Amino acid sequence: MGEYRYAVVELPPSPYAHDLQEVLAFVFDIGVNLAGCTGEQVAQAFMASGLAEEFEKQNPVYVAGKSSYDLLRIMLPLLPCDEVPAPELRYDRTPDFWVGWALAQYQMTTGCSYRSIFATATYDEIRSMYWPLHEAPESKFVAIFDELRAERAKATNLRTLREAAGLSQSQLAKASGVGVRSIQLYEQRQKDINKAQGIALYRLSRALRCTMEQLLER
Repeated sequence: MGEYRYAVVELPPSPYAHDLQEVLAFVFDIGVNLAGCTGEQVAQAFMASGLAEEFEKQNPVYVAGKSSYDLLRIMLPLLPCDEVPAPELRYDRTPDFWVGWALAQYQMTTGCSYRSIFATATYDEIRSMYWPLHEAPESKFVAIFDELRAERAKATNLRTLREAAGLSQSQLAKASGVGVRSIQLYEQRQKDINKAQGIALYRLSRALRCTMEQLLER
């Protein structure tokens, strides 16, 4: 059986590519380093505000016609901060700037949605790639993140057993007492089930009528 991989399809270059990357990079940089939000909070607000879809469509009204501060004002009701900081020139290229730049490149290259990207890895996971990759060509991040998506698309033992039992994630959470968010993270491999507490494995195995060992990943 052949190895499953996501196919990276090179999309035509966009006349707004540089503007899009820069404005999204500053959204994360300013949101984290000036407004005091976490990267995950900025990412969730970016998606919940509808701006992610506008960026996916490369709508020039948003990707070229507004500044990062303008976009953060749109996102403000969804952020934990009270106001958007006053505009200032930003010369440093922080790890958070790199996250926005790299994600914009990945989305434009592959056409996958930002929701799909953040379903694959948390903001902090992506940010942790900065130190080995920030000096590498953008294509390196695209290739590595594509491999990560392919790996995490494979069903975990937990998901296979849950679906075989005919349970949704919410139903399993209710039956086991393990939080639905933890179940989601285990199934997405964003948390390592092999390092889960024994009580969580015990409760999941009881709810799924399997052994704890069957839940572990090789």
